[in-house]
Amino acid sequence: MPERLFLVEDDRELRTFLVEVLEDAGYEVGAFSEGAAALQEVAGGKVVDLVITDLVMPGIQGQELLRRLRDQRPELNVIIITAFGSIDSAIGLVKAGAYDYLTKPFGTDELLLTVERALEESRLRREIAALSRTATARPLGFVGASRAMHGVFALIQRAAASPYPALITGESGTGKELVARALHDRSGRGPFVAVNCAALPEHLLESELFGHVKGAFTGAAREKAGLFEAAHQGTLFLDEITELPALLQPKLLRALENGEVRRVGSTQPRNLDVRVVAATNREPDDEIQAGRLRQDLFYRLNVISIHVPPLRERVADIPLLAEHFLELAGSGVARSAPVMEGRGSPDSSERPPPAERRLRIAPDAMALLTAYPWPGNVRELRNAIERAATLAAGPEIRAEDLPPRIRDAGQAAALVADASQRQIPLRELERAYILEILRQTGGNKSRAAEILGLDRKTLYRKLEEYGVSELPSV
Repeated sequence: MPERLFLVEDDRELRTFLVEVLEDAGYEVGAFSEGAAALQEVAGGKVVDLVITDLVMPGIQGQELLRRLRDQRPELNVIIITAFGSIDSAIGLVKAGAYDYLTKPFGTDELLLTVERALEESRLRREIAALSRTATARPLGFVGASRAMHGVFALIQRAAASPYPALITGESGTGKELVARALHDRSGRGPFVAVNCAALPEHLLESELFGHVKGAFTGAAREKAGLFEAAHQGTLFLDEITELPALLQPKLLRALENGEVRRVGSTQPRNLDVRVVAATNREPDDEIQAGRLRQDLFYRLNVISIHVPPLRERVADIPLLAEHFLELAGSGVARSAPVMEGRGSPDSSERPPPAERRLRIAPDAMALLTAYPWPGNVRELRNAIERAATLAAGPEIRAEDLPPRIRDAGQAAALVADASQRQIPLRELERAYILEILRQTGGNKSRAAEILGLDRKTLYRKLEEYGVSELPSV
């Protein structure tokens, strides 16, 4: 079934032309010469996926039409058509909730591209609502509907009951511990014990993992069981396994192969039933080549391999995660609007009852969220949403509520989008985009090269060509 558009335009010739363009593109179009008729159709329950309206019209103006549409159908996207002299007004309307604006005269390609983007954003919102209703967006405690994450979910389901070790790989912030916990939760095993191998000094890590006997070293005033023993009949999660000191790796290998551990200072082995799940944000092959990870230990850990894809490779999950984190941040329950009137702080007994509001993410903010490459992955997204939920002054999270690095990232995307409309030299476009990606990754050339699809040598050569000696800061 074709998607249905409402077009509100008082100029008969322009209205007729736009209807022909949109219908030729495969859309079903309802045309109106004034806003009241369109509002009546929407209020009557007429199915409509997008509204395109002129800004200046007889009767209800575009601004009032937008306001009423937002009241009736807040999820409905609206595109504003404006003359050149009214651009400031149109920009204000976009900030007030319109999806985008088109300046007369505009080309048919620009119109159709804007329409498709608005409809795609609407489709995404409908998918979020459907997934939230059916609760299929959160299998195993995860939020995600992308094909990449469904592959992770399926692998967890199949591997959960296995007693064999598992190795989880993925960039920092992708949710590797969530995967480990999901494996454990569905395994039916006992306790879940987690340890970060990079968080403990080397001289303490052996005692923490394997325990020690009294007098084993200075300060060992009593006998102590290690984390392996604490995880007996359960799961031991070793995060950042590539940070495990080289001297401890043979002992871990022995525990994996024989199920035996020895407390520091003891000669008596202890037989344990522990499933080990390890994780790393580094490339294991690189760590083996550098001598930081024993190859035999890697093979023993890597019986079951699960890779958690970075957020930039599962863009479809970004709106779902953003809405989920917004709910966790308190927007799913009543929020109190801060009292900002006057210069002083009124006495609490004189304050009126706080206004209740529910936050939602505006289209302009969601567009930035889905365009940003998220070098910090899901963790960075959660922090951004929590910040935006705190700073939002109205009922919506707007673009200006997002961290500057996310707002600024739109400059590179806008440059690419405008390349077909403006005569931008390819070298200038490439240079701006590469420098923007470097800025977003905090100058991390390896990460930037990965995002750009370049090898490091090519990236270095291009930076040399651009005469860039210092990397952009975050």
